[in-house]
Amino acid sequence: MKKNIWQSLLLLAVSAVACQIAVAQPTPASTALPMTISTGEGMFSLTVPDTDTTRPAYGGRLRVYDVHIAKMFEVTHFMCASGRLSPGTIWSYSAGGGSVNMGNFTISCKLANDIAIAYGLGQPEQTPIYFSAEESGGSSRTMNVPILNITGGKVDQWMRFTNNFRPSN
Repeated sequence: MKKNIWQSLLLLAVSAVACQIAVAQPTPASTALPMTISTGEGMFSLTVPDTDTTRPAYGGRLRVYDVHIAKMFEVTHFMCASGRLSPGTIWSYSAGGGSVNMGNFTISCKLANDIAIAYGLGQPEQTPIYFSAEESGGSSRTMNVPILNITGGKVDQWMRFTNNFRPSN
């Protein structure tokens, strides 16, 4: 009987340690921030749930705002390079689930290409895009959009760029 109690206690202790180790292990974070991208009539919209777009993204120096602007450039570049968009687009950017108007941003195919060359493109990221009824019968498609390589010394450069890249309205 004593042996069973000790075995049970030992098993319980080992399980508790295993649980603590499992909890302490960091879980890999997705590079994608929550956002909704839609398009119609050659215009795009980016709507995000964040109300504070100045908070750090991924625990680094980049702000959520910087990542949102990057996504606009990534999608514009992808759509231009695939022949689906020319000569560029206007992005309507909204925060707070659509309640905060962040402005309209004009991105030409040339500017998107220049940015892609300057920063380089990394791995594609699955990016859902909702196409309006006029564009594609009102369907959502997930596109593999290459992301900008904003790392190392390019982080400060990107933040300076986004600070100076103003809405067109």
